[in-house]
Amino acid sequence: MIEPGKDYMLFDGDCGICTYSAEIVKKMDEDAQFIVEPYQAFPEDELKKFKITYEKCTKNLQVITSKGRVYAGAFAVNYFLWHQFPWSLLVILIYVLPVLLLFELIGYRLVQRNRYRLSQWFGLKACLLKRG
Repeated sequence: MIEPGKDYMLFDGDCGICTYSAEIVKKMDEDAQFIVEPYQAFPEDELKKFKITYEKCTKNLQVITSKGRVYAGAFAVNYFLWHQFPWSLLVILIYVLPVLLLFELIGYRLVQRNRYRLSQWFGLKACLLKRG
């Protein structure tokens, strides 16, 4: 159950790159400000309270903030990094120089579209959902 007043990061537990990245996030989050879990750990009805579906979760990382706001994809990454000094300085730079945000969005999209293939290339946990 998603508790109010806590930040949640929901990733695809069927994806090797996503799972590996979630482990890095947990190590970075030394103060345990975020609850980092695969979206599959929550019933879809629970996520629908935040206008999130399993389909959305399979496409993008989702962050549910302590105030109930939702960020997806690169914006979810930025929300997390904003709370992790000195990475917050990078987030400032990304928003001050919009071309960096554009590169981040493109990079996120490339990884997102090829995550199953990347998981195989890097020898990470095989993805349970086979995609081209």
